[in-house]
Amino acid sequence: MLTTSFRQCSLGLLYKQLALRNSVQYYSSRSARGQVSGKQLNLTKNLGADGRSKRGGQASPARSKFHPSVRGRGTPRFANKRGGKSERSKATSPDTFNYGEFGGLKANSKVNSQLPMSAKLVEKINSFDDVKLLPEVRDAVEKIIQEDSLNPTSNNGKVQPSPIQTLTIKKMSKKLMDDTLQTHVMAADTGSGKTIAYLIPMVEYLLREQIADPEWWDRAEGKAAIRSIILVPTHELVEQVYDTIQKTEEALGLHTFKWNVNTKYPDLVDAIRNRIDIMVVTPSKLLSLFNIKMISNPERLLARVKYMVVDEADTLMDQSWIEETHKIIRKMRNLRHLVFCSATIPNEFNKTLTRFYPSHEVITTNRLHKLPRKLDFKIIDSSLNPFKGSKMKALAQTLYAINKDNSEEGLQKRSIVFVNETAEVQKIVDELSQKYKLNVYGLTSKNSVEHRLETAKLFTSPPKEITGIPKETASSDIQAETKKDDVIAIPGSNIQIDAASKPLLSPKNNSLITLITTDVMARGLNFQGLRNVVLYDVPKTSIDLVHRAGRTARMGQGGRVFMIIDKKTKSWAKGVPKIIKTNKALS
Repeated sequence: MLTTSFRQCSLGLLYKQLALRNSVQYYSSRSARGQVSGKQLNLTKNLGADGRSKRGGQASPARSKFHPSVRGRGTPRFANKRGGKSERSKATSPDTFNYGEFGGLKANSKVNSQLPMSAKLVEKINSFDDVKLLPEVRDAVEKIIQEDSLNPTSNNGKVQPSPIQTLTIKKMSKKLMDDTLQTHVMAADTGSGKTIAYLIPMVEYLLREQIADPEWWDRAEGKAAIRSIILVPTHELVEQVYDTIQKTEEALGLHTFKWNVNTKYPDLVDAIRNRIDIMVVTPSKLLSLFNIKMISNPERLLARVKYMVVDEADTLMDQSWIEETHKIIRKMRNLRHLVFCSATIPNEFNKTLTRFYPSHEVITTNRLHKLPRKLDFKIIDSSLNPFKGSKMKALAQTLYAINKDNSEEGLQKRSIVFVNETAEVQKIVDELSQKYKLNVYGLTSKNSVEHRLETAKLFTSPPKEITGIPKETASSDIQAETKKDDVIAIPGSNIQIDAASKPLLSPKNNSLITLITTDVMARGLNFQGLRNVVLYDVPKTSIDLVHRAGRTARMGQGGRVFMIIDKKTKSWAKGVPKIIKTNKALS
């Protein structure tokens, strides 16, 4: 159970962090009631867009210009506007922010020079009617987007393509049916609709191939074949991507197939015999094709593949996967389209692509390597009271406050906590569940695939509606005293709350479930309607930060990220709220 002192300060200290400004009034350095010390109130060290801290102080001239050579505590390391070197890296654009301990993200000057033109193109496209697509493809895609999105972007009742969808369609449609290999790298921010972006030209190609040569199609229809492949790194992504593409079967008559952990060889063989138009599979599964005695000539089968997507390509082309991935690509001798899809272009990934595919073309948007605009990023300093250096207390109190606020009323609340080390997951699960009585789950790569899929579904599915939650009365947990001026003082803390806000102390929703996990759940998964992400450990690289934070605030929706820091945390981590407000890209 929570200790008395812990209960007393839980809500008050974190109401500020949850931005309940309309209902919770705090003393601040500008308050008419007097000044409170920074240590007491500054649990969320967010800097404003103008360089002012939330204490109301004025930033120094050196800080306001983001000069790398003059850095106070917590000052972001932006590149020198004159192109000089920062203390950690070579000269970079003034629009980038150097984050992390290791190699970061590629800043591609050639791509950046094309962004103004791309932005103008995106502005002209108001619906899928404005792009050149087969009518049946357009109708099928609009239906998928409407079904999958909690809040589809629309214009006068029409579904509007996301920027990366618009640019991908426009770029690839020019040479879609050319009889030569075309290699593209499609990169955009997390939650921007990349699956649909690479699916559209794929199904367009498959249908146009049928239309262009009806005699060939009459001979090929119903015969053994695999026509296109989507390669993904995890079984969770196999399920997620397949859930999207299989919706094309009824509308477009395409045969889709997922080769997952439960697939039996006879079922695979039967599907191949009846033609697979789109297969979703992991590299290891696809390579096991050569070990199936029921398939006599797997080389010939893969040679028929014309279209291939490598999803989460920065993962599948890193040192751990590249041997398998490249081996598979070499087997497909008649490829016409090879598409690498990723939310990030790390430096090493860029070098690998340049080495293997020097003529590749990049399709990207101006949001690449930027955190979502609607992301509310909070920093919680565990070195301050009442945490006294305990990250676990800071985590428990954060989850407690998320559960007690008035957001997501009527829905089951969900949060994800990311840690850097696999060994820490079960320790955190045990302490949160046993000591703090929270409803938590743990997932790592060491769990069985079946367990991972079952648990992940609780968080990737749309939030459940909750009915019949009993009304609770306030202050059984927090012993508040009402003063004459109608202000509630919470004992053991410096926080005072208007009496009118007293009902907020009683939750209308007490349903929070939390997932403790590593980066195994940070890549590509669409957590529908997830509003809260907690970074228990500061991500070590800009790549990890982009992917972890990208599990929320997807497709234009809002979300919150809470990053727990301590005295050892570097200034590049503390500066993250600043770069979101100033719209900087990570590097």
